[in-house]
Amino acid sequence: MVKISIIVPIYNGAKYIKECLEMIMEQTFKDFELIIIDDGSTDNSKEMCKEYAKIDSRIKLISKENGGTWAARNRGIDESIGKYIIFLDCDDWYENNLFEKMYENIKNNDVDLVISGQSNVFVDKNGQIIKKTTVLPKKHNFKTKDEILSNYIFLREEEIGDTLWNKIYKAEIIKKYNLKFEDYKRGEDTIFNANYYQHIDKCIVISEALYNYRIENANPVWLKYCDNYLDIVRSENDTIVGKLKEWGKYSKDAREYQATHFTYRIIEYFYKITSSKSFLNLGSKIEQKSTLKSKSQEILNLLDNEEVRKNLDDSKVIGKFHKLLVKSMKSRNVELILFLVKIKLVYNNIKGV
Repeated sequence: MVKISIIVPIYNGAKYIKECLEMIMEQTFKDFELIIIDDGSTDNSKEMCKEYAKIDSRIKLISKENGGTWAARNRGIDESIGKYIIFLDCDDWYENNLFEKMYENIKNNDVDLVISGQSNVFVDKNGQIIKKTTVLPKKHNFKTKDEILSNYIFLREEEIGDTLWNKIYKAEIIKKYNLKFEDYKRGEDTIFNANYYQHIDKCIVISEALYNYRIENANPVWLKYCDNYLDIVRSENDTIVGKLKEWGKYSKDAREYQATHFTYRIIEYFYKITSSKSFLNLGSKIEQKSTLKSKSQEILNLLDNEEVRKNLDDSKVIGKFHKLLVKSMKSRNVELILFLVKIKLVYNNIKGV
């Protein structure tokens, strides 16, 4: 039996594929299958992967119609035959002992999940590294299901609880409970992990950063947010709050964490609204005025939402900027909100972060 199934979804990732596949093939741990799910790429991603599959029998290439990363990962789970599963993204970097370290820790400690740290690598539009920050958690050994669920918020506060690629999972558990990714648009990784946590009894956290997560300065995640973003954020929030209540873990700290998480997502949506080219610097004065009015109304509609206001009241954001922004949100001071967010965008652009 193959020891590890590596699942990598790809959609138009041609510029990353060579580096990605060679980093995987050069891992110090060799007993794995690499399942590449080509999610309907329109570039030459599929052809590039085919060439690598010809020279390495561990590579299994599966092509499907475009359906999103969540659906591609589900297909990878269905096709996998390994005892353990690791999910990777093709545009990131992996330490060459990633598989070895994760396998040794899950096997030798006889646990259901291993969580590591990671490095966040910020790059400019040319792919050059701007800065790198490392999340290096302390070692932890959770020996019961209740201990794992009791530390769920702690793991998320440590920035290691929600992500996929800093973990190695037991395939047996994923398949026994039919754990799959759902089309949440945002938060599907968070919900998948929450579902996994509730079915395991033992978990360890190792104090090593084995994965390097690429963050593109020119393509921040909030640019992808759609018009019904509030519904997406509410869906994720309602699901996690429901689980916390089901587990009997919806404490004051959990409520404050979820409210803060929710509030930060709304603030990110303000970035999307404010970053509109027509809003920032294009068009006639009449067009600018019309755009300003529509964006202001969009923000007001969000701030009038009962769930948004409740989460604002319970949130505990960090830093003077966010505290001032939340204060402005509570008072519905749209003009100040737009000013603060625009200043923040300009500052980030100058600093390259």
